[in-house]
Amino acid sequence: MQQENIKEEIILSSMKVFETYGFTRVSMQDISKACGKGRSTLYYYFTSKMDVFDAIAEYLCQQVFTIAKESYSREASLEDNLVGFLRAKLRQINLITKRFHLAFEDMKSDPALMVSKTRYMLDDEIELIRDMIGIAIAKGEIQFLEEKDMLFLSEMLVTTSRCFEQEVLLLIGFLTLKHGLPG
Repeated sequence: MQQENIKEEIILSSMKVFETYGFTRVSMQDISKACGKGRSTLYYYFTSKMDVFDAIAEYLCQQVFTIAKESYSREASLEDNLVGFLRAKLRQINLITKRFHLAFEDMKSDPALMVSKTRYMLDDEIELIRDMIGIAIAKGEIQFLEEKDMLFLSEMLVTTSRCFEQEVLLLIGFLTLKHGLPG
């Protein structure tokens, strides 16, 4: 438990460093200084700057998913749940890209790096969408689907939304999205 607290403290302290300086200009020494831990402690928990950044990305993705999941209601229609979830998720991603705009600019030179940071929470998101589909079937909103088809549809919806998110992050950028987010 103590080790998890120290690791989370390092992650939270490191966010400000990446927020202020981006990714390329940050060193393990900067992170060590920001969290008030010795470099040996830092290296005990993280092997590299990328390892720290990955932990931050996972932490932020968990936050995005948790907040977006709050829009889900078993009483709402499938359409309302999907739209609400995706809007909430995009709003959170927008806030993160504005907060860490320097790090995102650094990562644009390596699209594979950017994509790798969006892989977190994939299974949880597929399971949530699958649950939405199951409820819609039970309520008669959509016709019956076999379990394998519900899983396939869930995976397709998540993959499609993630592709859109990645396109926005890599090519368009939320800051230049002309009409903002609807609703």
